[in-house]
Amino acid sequence: MDFILIPGMNVPTCKKTKTHHSLLTRQASSSNSRGNQCRSSVMKLPENVIAHILSYLPVKSLLLFKCVSRLWCSLIESEYFIKLHLRNSVHDSSGAKLGLILQDTCFLTPKIFSVADVGSPNECVELGGGPFGYRTRLLGSCNGLLYVCQSDMEDSVQYKRSGKYYVSPKIALWNPLTKKSHILPLAPIQVTSWSPLYGILDSLKVEYAFGNDSINDDYKVLRIVQQIINPGMADPDKFILKTMVYSLKANSWREIVAPSYLHYIVIRESVLIREAFHWLPIQGHGLNIVAFDIRREEYCTVPLPKYLESKSSPCCRNLGVLGQCLSLASSSVHDVEIWVMKEYGMKDSWVRLLLLEQSSSLCYRSGPYDLIPLAFVKDDNDDHKVLLKWMYDRSLIWYDLKLKTYENVQIHGAPWLYQSYIFVGSLVSPLPRL
Repeated sequence: MDFILIPGMNVPTCKKTKTHHSLLTRQASSSNSRGNQCRSSVMKLPENVIAHILSYLPVKSLLLFKCVSRLWCSLIESEYFIKLHLRNSVHDSSGAKLGLILQDTCFLTPKIFSVADVGSPNECVELGGGPFGYRTRLLGSCNGLLYVCQSDMEDSVQYKRSGKYYVSPKIALWNPLTKKSHILPLAPIQVTSWSPLYGILDSLKVEYAFGNDSINDDYKVLRIVQQIINPGMADPDKFILKTMVYSLKANSWREIVAPSYLHYIVIRESVLIREAFHWLPIQGHGLNIVAFDIRREEYCTVPLPKYLESKSSPCCRNLGVLGQCLSLASSSVHDVEIWVMKEYGMKDSWVRLLLLEQSSSLCYRSGPYDLIPLAFVKDDNDDHKVLLKWMYDRSLIWYDLKLKTYENVQIHGAPWLYQSYIFVGSLVSPLPRL
């Protein structure tokens, strides 16, 4: 028979039930007492010790710990703690733990996923829609912030009565762990020439790069716009170049001088290292690596390895970052070489890290052997591994430098085809300061 307990009703209980209830009450009281003593002991620690301990925790835990007390909430939200946590997270990512951000490239509404550690069997977690919902397209990552754009560029075309066309790409900064985002002010691009046959957007090439300026405590977005004057004509080398820089600190855009040789790198994705963006020029133009200093907002060049200058023209070349050093993968019909610049800016400091001969199964796995060096890590046995990305299908590969073997990276729950970026979880805010 079932009984319904009505509030206020006196329910008779036996002696055994009373004893059991009393025991549970004493156990709960004892547990609460120990918990209170533990919290009290933690609260008595110096604030800098608490900050040091908390700075090694993941962002998800820190967001929960903001509810512990006003002191902890104030500490976790402070600029000092955010920078301390970021420094420890970056150091961790250069060791054995490496996070990734993935974007599905199979569908018109691409989803974005995060992987806490690509070296462990963790499954990827869907982050949901970004600032533009499922029309958010990932462009890159820096210090836990993603810079994204609205995927359908056609929606940004505006018509003016004067007969001029403008394109206003929508760009945003987004911290996917704290769920904070900031849509950048619009910086319209005037379309000076276009044809009904080739349309408005076919005459434009727009590239973005995003990085930090630690000296001025700022984050900046660089936009390079190349506009072909006569699209579809026999002379495609006639173009207009414009570059603009967005400062999060000032929350505004400003135009800077664009050197003419940017025409030869604008189709290349940039690599961020030493607070500078880097591009490889299109082959056959005799240029060194082109760089943009984020703090000075100036363009400069970085020398290529001397050995490669005398070598025949390679099939593919790609820049990357290995162990906080600029790296270069150079592929030919004979082999694949990966070089590392030990001292930034010094031509003689380029060192060849590995050489994959033509007989290597990795070199001629399937399709083109176009590789990008992504990361350099140590595993639990202190063996050094290199994370490589195939440009052919965007898949990831671990290469063991000691054993000279490779294995495909298996990410449970990952989409069939995806674009990947190194990601460091942080509390950095994408919002401009008031």
